Amino acid sequence: MASANEMTNALDVALATARAEYRDAVIELATAEAAKDLGPAREPADIDRIHHARTRVIGLDAAREELSRMIDEGVDKVA
Repeated sequence: MASANEMTNALDVALATARAEYRDAVIELATAEAAKDLGPAREPADIDRIHHARTRVIGLDAAREELSRMIDEGVDKVA
């Protein structure tokens, strides 16, 4: 089993990657919205990618926080 430090580092890397994906999705969405017609026939925003990316950030952030709590409490199954 991975050590607590290895698991913490792995979640940190996964979270950094997810945040980068989220930033890319924000830029992609903003660019697409800026290119759209401003008239009444404007197409709705396609938020699938940004929603997925944000959900991943939230989930990984929560997992990282919970792992830290478990380590601080000395939970046996962490290490």
